[in-house]
Amino acid sequence: MIKSLINLSFNKYFLLCTIAYLTTFVSVYAKDPPIIKVKSFKDQTEVESLIKKAETMTPQKRVEFISASLLGRKYHPDTKKRIKKQRKKKTENVEADNKKPFPVKILPSDLQYLDCMTYVEHVLALAASRKASYRNEFLPRLVDVMYCAKGQPLMNHHRNHFTSVWADKNENKGYLKNVARNHPKATRRSLVLNKVGENRTFYVKDSFKIFESSQSIWYFDRQTILNKEFKLKSGDIVAMVTSKKGLDVTHMGFYIENKDKKLLRHASYKLNLVIDQDFYQYLEKHDSTKGLMVFRPVLQPSEPNHYRFVTK
Repeated sequence: MIKSLINLSFNKYFLLCTIAYLTTFVSVYAKDPPIIKVKSFKDQTEVESLIKKAETMTPQKRVEFISASLLGRKYHPDTKKRIKKQRKKKTENVEADNKKPFPVKILPSDLQYLDCMTYVEHVLALAASRKASYRNEFLPRLVDVMYCAKGQPLMNHHRNHFTSVWADKNENKGYLKNVARNHPKATRRSLVLNKVGENRTFYVKDSFKIFESSQSIWYFDRQTILNKEFKLKSGDIVAMVTSKKGLDVTHMGFYIENKDKKLLRHASYKLNLVIDQDFYQYLEKHDSTKGLMVFRPVLQPSEPNHYRFVTK
């Protein structure tokens, strides 16, 4: 009896010592996640409400519902200023060498002001969120959709600025599927990104990494879409392919079917807000568009890397 009590006490003591050791080890050697600054947490209530309302919906319905919830939001004024500046002044065609990468000062997270790409990214991150938590779920998802930093401190060159690269990365992460890749009706284009000639904009300033190898772009040509030879599905992400040197697309948004209407839901620079427009009329009017890259949300990503989010 005494021997049993001694063994019990020893086992308990050994367990307590093991717990204490592991606690000390974790506290000493585990690194805290990097810090990312955000402008504010003002979107928290809306974000958590949208995630909760959409949690039982299919991926398609989630995208339709969340994208519709952001209709009427203003086009981001910073993007608008940058585009105006680009159109007024041609920049020197010099490649960035990325010797001193720039850190991301503020995460571009704002439901009130969106451009065409950040609109798609916010909808995708909201639709992919599995629990209604702004800091522990939505913001890490948004970072995961926007960047490829792999849990490291966020740098500007981690940003997936080019849509075709952005899509490849997010397809590998499980957010979407490139519908055009290897499709019999699709066209393949190969180009080296980050060399945009007279269209060069902010790439030198931001010190993007230079793509040394060519990028493959699969898209449905404009006439194939207008002739309805390929059937789009409501909720598809569509990106307008350009023929400009070194650039893949010029705009993106969602293809949405609402009753008998076929809509392009997008953040419009010209109209200064997130809006629904007739899809086929838009495509017919913009005859400089070579075709469409099409990405279908599947919303099956793995757990994103986590960061600590603080206000600036």
